[in-house]
Amino acid sequence: MTYREALAALALEIGVDPDAFAEREELLVNDVALAFSAVQRTGTPAIQVACRIGSLSSQAPLSLLRLLLQANTLGAATGGATLGLQQATDDLVLSSTHALETPAPALARVCRVLVEAAALWTSALERGLGQPGATAALS
Repeated sequence: MTYREALAALALEIGVDPDAFAEREELLVNDVALAFSAVQRTGTPAIQVACRIGSLSSQAPLSLLRLLLQANTLGAATGGATLGLQQATDDLVLSSTHALETPAPALARVCRVLVEAAALWTSALERGLGQPGATAALS
């Protein structure tokens, strides 16, 4: 299966126009923009889904940075995705990479879980998660 075929299958699964989706490579779900891209995973073509969580200050406290790194080892905290910094920006992103052969229903579930996890992280960061004196929790 090609990347474009995987996008088309997902589009049909979730009920959006396959041509428009293939052109934009983006979905807006509950105010979370999911960006899709073709990537290589261990030398094999794959599909990556990513969304922006928020800006991360270059002066972010060590406690927040540690929490973000620790979250990557806890599947439940990220919905199985990975938190990271977008290249050339200070944007914190959540991304997940899957084989092109991932069935469309499974990829649709991945998108739903990513949106849910992104909403939790965005809310927690907006409430001061990891900031000195903050009581925000990931919930």
